[in-house]
Amino acid sequence: MKKFILGLTLVSAFSAFAQDINFGAQERWLAQHGGFTCGAANTATEVPAEFKNKAIMFSYMTTDFTLDNGKFVASYYEKGTECRYNLVGLADNANFVFTKTDSAAYSINGSDVANCAEGKAYLDSLFASPVNYFYGRGAMSLQVAVADSAALCGEGATHVGIYFKKAAKTKID
Repeated sequence: MKKFILGLTLVSAFSAFAQDINFGAQERWLAQHGGFTCGAANTATEVPAEFKNKAIMFSYMTTDFTLDNGKFVASYYEKGTECRYNLVGLADNANFVFTKTDSAAYSINGSDVANCAEGKAYLDSLFASPVNYFYGRGAMSLQVAVADSAALCGEGATHVGIYFKKAAKTKID
């Protein structure tokens, strides 16, 4: 019985990863989520209320060797379902703009994927238009508009950065 339960657990885990978006470029760099920031100086701030209320947790970002193509992963809970979100985008490194090219959301625990629809729509809305980003010293913060930006980052602020810090090289030719 223990082996059967272990087997089901492993199958569930691997089937969840099989639903990730196929990242067209060979992944080369891994960056872990490091919190939320304000401005080009990447000054640390609190989690935006919208992310807290929707239980959104950003996990990591991977990029190709050129840093032109990136994929990030987030998770959230919706309607009793643990959902995973993948977003793939293209970075314009000359203008520091990140543009979404594809996204997907799916249930990790085998529930109906329709349970993940509202969270996906919200996350997609953050990247519906190209977003600016700040990059330096192996760190990137994607600037997204959230309702409490001014409260988190000071009067007049309209965006908060989703901060990722380079952690490792993931594949070597």
